Amino acid sequence: MQLQGRFRKLAGRAMRPIDWAGWMAVHTVGEASVKARSTDPGAVRAALTAPAFEVGGFKGRALSFRAWNGQLRQPIFLLWPGAVIATAPIEGFLHHRTELDTLGLDEPESVCRAFTGRAG
Repeated sequence: MQLQGRFRKLAGRAMRPIDWAGWMAVHTVGEASVKARSTDPGAVRAALTAPAFEVGGFKGRALSFRAWNGQLRQPIFLLWPGAVIATAPIEGFLHHRTELDTLGLDEPESVCRAFTGRAG
């Protein structure tokens, strides 16, 4: 609610998904640059996909990226106007690396290798 409230105050409208995505992209690159202590794209990418990299996304926990395909790991909310009803991942569907890796194809099942430097 903090981020959305600040956005509403500045923009005069509710934050849309594309607004959050833009904010998250800039925020993430900034955080990765700080952690890499560099603005070199290769160094920033390495920091972004490092196993220990996490970034705050105002979703209740730190978010991260899959090193092998660059996909953002984040909780998924089931919403009712003004309230969160449930949050995925759902108990019982835990992953061995992170509970945020419970949805979608995992590395062994996917042919995507966009961030590994290898063709899939």
